[in-house]
Amino acid sequence: MRIALLAAGSRGDYQPLLAVGRALAARGHDVGMTATSDFVELVRAGGLYPEEVRMDLMGRYRQEMLEGGMPGGLHGQLGMIGEMARVLAPEVARTMRDLAPRYDGYVTTALTATWASLFADAPARSQVLMMFVPALPSRWGDSSLFSVVQGRSVRNLAAGLRGVVSATGAVAPGVEPGTAGITAGDRRRAALRMAAMPAFVANTRHLVTPRRVAGRRVRVVGYPFLDSPPGATLPPQVEDFLAAGPAPVFAGLGSHTIPAVRDALRSTVGAALDLGRRVLVMRGSGLEDEGGYDDRVAFVGDVPHDLLFPRAAAVVHHGGAGTSAVALRAGRGQVVVPFTMDQPFFARRLQEIGVAAAPVPAAVAGGHEGVGLVRAALVRALSAEVAQRGERVAAAVRREDGVAGAVALIEQGLVVRL
Repeated sequence: MRIALLAAGSRGDYQPLLAVGRALAARGHDVGMTATSDFVELVRAGGLYPEEVRMDLMGRYRQEMLEGGMPGGLHGQLGMIGEMARVLAPEVARTMRDLAPRYDGYVTTALTATWASLFADAPARSQVLMMFVPALPSRWGDSSLFSVVQGRSVRNLAAGLRGVVSATGAVAPGVEPGTAGITAGDRRRAALRMAAMPAFVANTRHLVTPRRVAGRRVRVVGYPFLDSPPGATLPPQVEDFLAAGPAPVFAGLGSHTIPAVRDALRSTVGAALDLGRRVLVMRGSGLEDEGGYDDRVAFVGDVPHDLLFPRAAAVVHHGGAGTSAVALRAGRGQVVVPFTMDQPFFARRLQEIGVAAAPVPAAVAGGHEGVGLVRAALVRALSAEVAQRGERVAAAVRREDGVAGAVALIEQGLVVRL
């Protein structure tokens, strides 16, 4: 079967789809993947055929962040994603109209779930929706992106009903003239088709609990890890730093190269040094250019998290779905500094299951009290209680096979419907 994986977003959005795509190809399917220009080589290096959407999406996103800052609250953030979707729409339309005749079915994510319905000038194809957390209203705090509190609460449902309106604008670009010819009717039909397509959650049930959400049974298959190839190693400078002393705290806050990241990382480094810890810091925020750090601090580029995290004392991260899953599987205590979208959900859930300290939101971590708050969170993350709980959950996560689970449901959803 010819299957197109419709991908968009950051590196963390591409990697699990690459893992699933490679497994589908190994089973004899002909697999391609959409990729904005900044990720074409990642897809090609992963062994799949890239269907290019001609825009440097993350470059555009970072520029928007530098000029306008991160909008406050989920609804503002979804509005910004919707604006990016409108900018991307003409190129998505071109790509979808080109690839549609060459594929029999699509695997989509929440960000791309309406692409085929809106933009493909071809007969309808079978589709399966692969989510990392359901973007559907629910009373439960462990099963919906929009939930705000632990357990069962009407506050979660109310937040979900508000959020789903904003989310529709993010995944179904607007109706302004020139927006790839999209009309209000097109949007309604695309949203209805998205709601009806087979769907599953590609994450561990320790973070997303299988439940009935918005009338649908949420199937959770495990996270599809894209592991390093056998024999892969960390860069020599990282190995040298790890060998030079006790396990360091790792601090990396994703692909947001904005001042807020630099400020939060500065607080994290200060907090770790206050506790007598060494720190391995992800490059890219500009903190590496400030100087003033001794040999207890090292800055590294993009390194494989699956190789690095098991060798860290604790992991400070932004709460993205992929980073959260890799840190969870590594069994290390975590401090989550969330910025946007699904990150507050994963930050809260990691604390609720006992493997992370209370979240320190990015704006708080970068503020005048940030060092003290991150220091307190690190004390918790480095405690024996969190370490023991982390190892127990990690052992369970390692027994899951998210790639196989995803492949099975994709084949069931696409092949059966041909």
